[in-house]
Amino acid sequence: MSKREKIFYLIIFIFYLVLFSLSPISGDDWGNYFAGSNGLYHSIGNAVGMYFSWEGRFVSRILINILTYHKVLWNITNAFIVTLLSFISIRIINSKKSKLPYLLILLLIPFMNIYMFSQTMVWLAGNITYFLEIPFILIYFYLLYKDKYNTKVSFSFLILLSICIPMFVEHMALILILGNIIILGYKYYKTKTLDKKIIVLTFISIISTLSMLLSPGTKTRSLNENTQFNKLSIFGKISYNIPAFIYYTFMDNYYLLFLWIISNYYLVKHNLNNKPLKLILILVLTIVPIITIFLYPYSIFKNFNIINNTYLIVYYILYSFISFFLLLKEQNKESIFLFVIGIGANIVMLMSPTWGYRTTLFTYITLSISCIIIIAKYFKKNLLIENIFKCISILSFLLLMVFYINVFRCQKDLEKSIKNQLRDKKETIVIPLFPNYANCNINPDNEFHLKKYKEYYNIPENTNIEFTNDKWHHLIFYKK
Repeated sequence: MSKREKIFYLIIFIFYLVLFSLSPISGDDWGNYFAGSNGLYHSIGNAVGMYFSWEGRFVSRILINILTYHKVLWNITNAFIVTLLSFISIRIINSKKSKLPYLLILLLIPFMNIYMFSQTMVWLAGNITYFLEIPFILIYFYLLYKDKYNTKVSFSFLILLSICIPMFVEHMALILILGNIIILGYKYYKTKTLDKKIIVLTFISIISTLSMLLSPGTKTRSLNENTQFNKLSIFGKISYNIPAFIYYTFMDNYYLLFLWIISNYYLVKHNLNNKPLKLILILVLTIVPIITIFLYPYSIFKNFNIINNTYLIVYYILYSFISFFLLLKEQNKESIFLFVIGIGANIVMLMSPTWGYRTTLFTYITLSISCIIIIAKYFKKNLLIENIFKCISILSFLLLMVFYINVFRCQKDLEKSIKNQLRDKKETIVIPLFPNYANCNINPDNEFHLKKYKEYYNIPENTNIEFTNDKWHHLIFYKK
């Protein structure tokens, strides 16, 4: 690694370390804070209890309990994980021709959907469950694909990941198994022999996945939640979930759509010879995604429903098939693999009643990297474009930092105001609201979160809370 690369990764680490340090805990974190406050043994005991009573996500539950209470440790850990994601993504892309792939990877997080950011980057429960394992999954598949698992240390590391990754969240467990099977099949196709080590890893990942999916807690949760959905047949569940699949895969991921437009343009240009067909496909694969990129924020601000739009659903189903066909024509194995496991992660979610920005994070990241691989291959070095993306990167990082500096200021005023009002024995405590696109559930909006919120801030249970919504201006600025 060159000195310039080391500086690049150091800047990423420091930026996110500062940003995460500015961000407060929120939502489920208030309750998880108390679970971790009683020490390591209690944190593990709590995870064991949850395994038998509510969920099989044993590993992520332990980390949630520990890191929520020791948030400084989470700040460091998460900054490292973001840096690790950048590192392994660039290793996978492996482009030396231009700086553009570095910049496109750099924008993956600041340009993700703002609600995805709030749920998976700064909300500890969502971050640890849905994000922390992603760089390790990519490292896992990278080592398998590159045949870098033949030493005792590397194979032991992969065994450890095969045990731990499935116990973060359900759809990631199934994708680990799928990826293992694909790579095992690919290596058999090349060598005509079954790789015994990959068979062992696949077997371990299946056992770990079953340990989570068949846990008493998972069964209890399934019986108590979404009972009507669970009564549907497999086809009924798929039919019910197709609009959510299209929405969370395509419509709300504007940066992914931007990358997809460019990637598909290159794929059409370099893999098809028929000029009229080229022009038609470029128009078909470009116009609607561009409209969607502008339509999505309009739908958010104007409360306009696009999730059940039949035309967009049909279009993006066809779009995914055409994109996959173009990748097959390209024969870029890394890009095809990332596309399959990325789309696969959301296909798995068709069996689940629970959708959200956090559940599609892996899909967003892997599909984006798949697109950047193609862009890196065909993009001809252009200093003007590189400089434009440097400016965009700097501006996006500045806006993100300014917003979380203001979140930090609001949080400090909130804490001070609560203490003063408690000291003055106010019957009703007035608290400023945060923007709803800051940390997930940062404003307690249900009975459970309100109860934990009061416990966390030492507010008596019978005290009324009144929220004010006049402290934020121009979306990112907090004013006292």
